[in-house]
Amino acid sequence: MKPCAFLRQAVCSLLFGLAAAGACAEDKLYEGMLLPEDFAGPITVTVELRDLHGVLVGRVKASPPISAVGQISSGEMMGDKCDFTVPFTSSMVLRFVGTCSTSMFEGRYTQAGRRDASSRGTFRLMRKEPDKEEDTREALRTPVPTGSLTECITANTRCLGACPKGDYNTEFLCSNRCRTKYKACKKAVSP
Repeated sequence: MKPCAFLRQAVCSLLFGLAAAGACAEDKLYEGMLLPEDFAGPITVTVELRDLHGVLVGRVKASPPISAVGQISSGEMMGDKCDFTVPFTSSMVLRFVGTCSTSMFEGRYTQAGRRDASSRGTFRLMRKEPDKEEDTREALRTPVPTGSLTECITANTRCLGACPKGDYNTEFLCSNRCRTKYKACKKAVSP
């Protein structure tokens, strides 16, 4: 291969990689239903996700009987697998585990601390494009630019807060994983 052809291919690969990395930081909005295993009525939910290099942040809005909005307290994305926890209240904490693709997010949910059929079930949420008016309102409400160092710090704090307590080795491994993700996020937002 000639040096110019090699250089051209390397530049194209680099540009493609940067474009793909930018696409990973995209906000995702999903809407659909939680279907409890006890066959109670479905619960309408809206999930907003942002992937910060493996750490998920965002919020979940749920209709009755939950009737609340909760921020994702801890979450991670590995490939197309999403796993996150949302505390709506101190007694209502839901964990979502599933596959989050570009068109759909589906999987299982469970309520922490409970084992009955009404505390777990499945969900299937379809991807929705955010309205332009909602984007404008969000931009006015959020003065921090997307992908800022503040978001990296917030994601790191949530990651560390979700680490299990009690076993030194487990705490150490979890905090190292959080630090690695924080460094990757910080490197991505640095000029």
